[in-house]
Amino acid sequence: MNLTLAQPSTLQTTQLCIGSIAIIQYDHRQFPDPEQYQHHCCGLLTMSCNGAQGLAEYKLPEIKGTFDLVRWASVFTSLKGLSLTETEQYIKHRADHWGSVKTELALSALSDLAAHANSYILSPTATTLHPRISRSYLIEHGLVYYSF
Repeated sequence: MNLTLAQPSTLQTTQLCIGSIAIIQYDHRQFPDPEQYQHHCCGLLTMSCNGAQGLAEYKLPEIKGTFDLVRWASVFTSLKGLSLTETEQYIKHRADHWGSVKTELALSALSDLAAHANSYILSPTATTLHPRISRSYLIEHGLVYYSF
């Protein structure tokens, strides 16, 4: 996957840093057809900066036994505090070590974040940007929630 972020050409690009990251594992029993997902680990990765939120869903096939989402997602902790450009470079640099699922998930959430951050910065009427999915909703509907 080859994504390149489109960042605004304003002085605010230096302020666009990853402020928080959260990952949730969905509770497949809440889906309309839970049997279809019972052997899959699926969920959502969120990245936030300056009030904007980027989202990306993941689905890992054939999870047998217990799955440690915190351990699996721990590689994303190093992204916190990086600018959007630095984050993209870091993810691409670590792609071989992370594997395609984590790499594509992180790049997808980052791309979504960049699009929403750009819209927010470039909108002259924007005052406050509320998260598209609230933390309380994620906690309520998740099996595992990890925020860092």
